[in-house]
Amino acid sequence: MGGIMTTLSDKELEEEFKQGNLIRNPNTDMLDGSSYELRLGDVYYDLTEGSKRFKLQAGQKVLIKPGHRVVLITEEELDTPADIAVRVVSKGSLFAVGLSPVATYADPGFKGRLGIVTQNISDKYIELPQGEPIAKAEFSELTSEATRLYEGQHGFQMEIWPIKTHLQKTHGEVASDPRVKPEKEEALDLLPAATAAVIRQMEATQFWTNIGLFVAIVLNALLIFLVNEKVIEGLIGIIASLIGTAVIAIGTQLIKHVRGA
Repeated sequence: MGGIMTTLSDKELEEEFKQGNLIRNPNTDMLDGSSYELRLGDVYYDLTEGSKRFKLQAGQKVLIKPGHRVVLITEEELDTPADIAVRVVSKGSLFAVGLSPVATYADPGFKGRLGIVTQNISDKYIELPQGEPIAKAEFSELTSEATRLYEGQHGFQMEIWPIKTHLQKTHGEVASDPRVKPEKEEALDLLPAATAAVIRQMEATQFWTNIGLFVAIVLNALLIFLVNEKVIEGLIGIIASLIGTAVIAIGTQLIKHVRGA
């Protein structure tokens, strides 16, 4: 090998494929200039649903719900030698329909199907058919063979996608951090500014509406008892009870309003 790392061309890749190298089940129709287009296989994981594993039936499509993160498993099985590194980027056509961009790689020594982690950042459900090109792989020849080769099993072989869950925290676990706002405010910050403003205005309107309802209930009760001479004797006690209830309710609403402000 020379002293400069080079990227294999489509011609060089085709020659490697003929010798049974790099990819165990290649399709030369997927060659494109200096890359190979990896296709979607029959397995995917939905990370948003607890890393649930889906094994597709013949003709069944991957379904990615709005906001969900998934791992798309390639149909191709890589067989990366010690002197090759594989750089992978997702296809631009997937960006257009709402899937987040992906850039990953396969180390020298990696063997097996590759997992492409992406998220549906659109408000639409996205369906992907099996065999759909989902990423481009570039095979770069190293200046020398790597000595620290990839070891361990890929998530596909283990039939579970490993996640470092210790890095994930609930709001309650980080609430004491001064950078963290109250949970409701953090949720509103995720929304477009106009939407968050409408929700805050609706909350304020509902607050004063509740106060108006309590006042109306008290006044109606007073009118009913005032016209009923039989219960005049208990009027004072009843009025005191109603006023006490209204004060408690209004106080509760005020506390919620102040905390949410």
